[in-house]
Amino acid sequence: MIFNRLLALLIPLAISPLVPAEDQPEAAEDDKPKAGHSHQGEAFNQGPRHSALPIDGTGNISFPIRCSWEEGQQFFNQGIGQLHGFWYYEAERTFRQIASKDPDCAMAYWGMAMANWENEKRAKAFIKRASELQEKATEQNQRYIRAQANYLDGEPKDAKKRKQELIDDLEGIIQDYPADIEARAILCVRLWQFGRSGLPIHSHQAVDAILQQIFAVNPMHPAHHYRIHLWDGKKAKVALDSAAKLGHTAPGIAHMWHMPGHIYSKLKRWDDSAFAQEASARTDHNYMITRRVLPDRIHNYAHNNEWLCRNWMTLGRAHDALGMAQSLIANPRHPKLNTLSRGGRSASYGRSRIFEVLRRYELWDKTLELADTPYLAPTPKREEQLKRLRLLGQAHLGKKSLEGLQSVDVELATLLKTAREEGEKAKTEAMEKAAKEEKNEKDTEKLVKEATKKPEEWIKKLEKAREAIVCFSALLENKMDEAKKHLGAVEDDKYNLAKLHLRAGDEEKALKMSEEALKPGDNRVLPLLARIEILHATGKEEQTRKAFELLKPISAYLDLKAPPVARVMAIAEELDLGDWQAEPVLRDDIGVRPSLDSLGPVAWTPPPAYDFTLPDGTGGTISRKDYAGRPIILVFYLGYGCLHCAEQLEKFAKSAKLFEENGFDVLAVSTDSETDLIKSREKWEKDGNSFPFPLVADPALKVFRQWNAYDDFEKSPLHGTFVISPSGKVLWQDISSDPFMDCDFLVKESQRLLHLHGQDL
Repeated sequence: MIFNRLLALLIPLAISPLVPAEDQPEAAEDDKPKAGHSHQGEAFNQGPRHSALPIDGTGNISFPIRCSWEEGQQFFNQGIGQLHGFWYYEAERTFRQIASKDPDCAMAYWGMAMANWENEKRAKAFIKRASELQEKATEQNQRYIRAQANYLDGEPKDAKKRKQELIDDLEGIIQDYPADIEARAILCVRLWQFGRSGLPIHSHQAVDAILQQIFAVNPMHPAHHYRIHLWDGKKAKVALDSAAKLGHTAPGIAHMWHMPGHIYSKLKRWDDSAFAQEASARTDHNYMITRRVLPDRIHNYAHNNEWLCRNWMTLGRAHDALGMAQSLIANPRHPKLNTLSRGGRSASYGRSRIFEVLRRYELWDKTLELADTPYLAPTPKREEQLKRLRLLGQAHLGKKSLEGLQSVDVELATLLKTAREEGEKAKTEAMEKAAKEEKNEKDTEKLVKEATKKPEEWIKKLEKAREAIVCFSALLENKMDEAKKHLGAVEDDKYNLAKLHLRAGDEEKALKMSEEALKPGDNRVLPLLARIEILHATGKEEQTRKAFELLKPISAYLDLKAPPVARVMAIAEELDLGDWQAEPVLRDDIGVRPSLDSLGPVAWTPPPAYDFTLPDGTGGTISRKDYAGRPIILVFYLGYGCLHCAEQLEKFAKSAKLFEENGFDVLAVSTDSETDLIKSREKWEKDGNSFPFPLVADPALKVFRQWNAYDDFEKSPLHGTFVISPSGKVLWQDISSDPFMDCDFLVKESQRLLHLHGQDL
């Protein structure tokens, strides 16, 4: 059996420690953590495991602590700035760095707890450690530790009272240490957060007054972040000053560029909002690529980029919006971080936005081009499949292809047949259950109704989608009465439906709907583009000219290659409007802005793989460059002493044919010495077997460190799995306390990423 042979391969008679014995406390065998797991407890297995670096632009912070490491104060201030920017992952890394240099620094563990504000289980573990060490902290610091420990102790059970206790504790720090502006900043963010979860803010002006006390001491304190949150849902224009300043208070933190977009969007200043979100996206991408962090590891990242996509659509930047939607889809997926079924992540946001931009801007050629690529490929989720087929139906209408519409109808008919069969099955099973349980007629009817409710809803959705295809076919065949009859089955924005009514010959309905689609002061280009087309088509020249006057102030960013824009530009030329389009204008309340290109790339791109050459246990060496031109899966495992590494290699060995059939080489890098690698290989081959992929030795852990498969804080190796493109780019990675085991996912995702990133790199 493969697993038994792997045990022979990986476990010799004696197991050597992976780190020097003097650095490890003695522990009973059952108490020792698994290889790759933290010696400090389960909470330390999650989060960053690689050392922090000094980062420029995390805020002007002064929060004195007691720490024996000479750089500890600088790093602590950095961590506080990262907390203010909700950059929790990187903040935890910074605080871990302090604890690795000074394990007795209580405030480092308090910082880790604060960085896990949204993960109470881990926060409790960290604050427990801080409490154990608090006597080594200053009295002022101890107050912070006690306040957080009190909040996390679960008492009182009433969450509202617990929140009020934390507010009281923070106010107590301010009262006893009046010069402490950080306590004020933390108080303000908690007041805002609790205001959204059961402890309402009774006076926004009072909270603002506390923030003004901070700014009186430090005008560019990152607490401008909290002022934006405070006024975002109340009276956005009050925070315009903070919106102009926030990015500059901590320019190295992407979220600080993002937040002004909240204020600008509330004020319908879409161009200013888009600048904020693009600055955030570029800052994030620069960080991700240089620090080799997967995109969806970062708080708020996917939301920022999907919002940027929406704002670009609002402004008329059709192909920019399409590019951003595609970049979200092209981001690496990971079972724990980014899947299509998990909302709020790149995959789900990207899929939603790409449907919108293709449909709204009638990018039908692009729709059909992308239909069978990873950008628009069918998914197992049936609702997504229905959306896809509806979009393809609209594309075939736009391209005047009856054959295309018929192909969509065939697919819908197949889905409908299956749905009806499932509905009948659900009904039959419910009837049988009722009979078995001897239900009366009324209860039987109720049981059947409940069992068939969802199947019937799905059937109706499919029937409606087929009806929309009937409408589209009628339009192409010039059967306008038939088209009008089924037009209600078409799902689209009101302004696009208005254009369909015009196409079906219902001018009155088209004019009415296009007018309804215009919201005063909304400053969105798409409804106006549709309105102009409809007014012009119905011979209302004067009203058409007036509509152009409404469009002009928001026309600076129109994408001339987008079909709705191109048609309106042709109308403008016909009306001899001349140079009517507006130029971009910078308002006088936005402050000084950096060059966007200076912040980073607009989309995530895979970083280059590191080169290495290691002995293979046969007297030769293997280099990563030996695989140039071929995709490779690189596995870092923790040697013969790691049983769950054996489980991983067993899975990979069993999947050797799967990898081979899909064109992937596999190379495993071990912590073993070359001698041990040779002995292990000899044991394996003694039974007449050959291991299905090569193993190489890295006992000095140089390559482990190079690839970040190493815990810098505990000086121990980590499990790592990487996918490298033929040109040497790191398309995907998993670095963890546990080995990655899902070979099927790995192959599917690797193929997807190779299609999206690997071919031309």
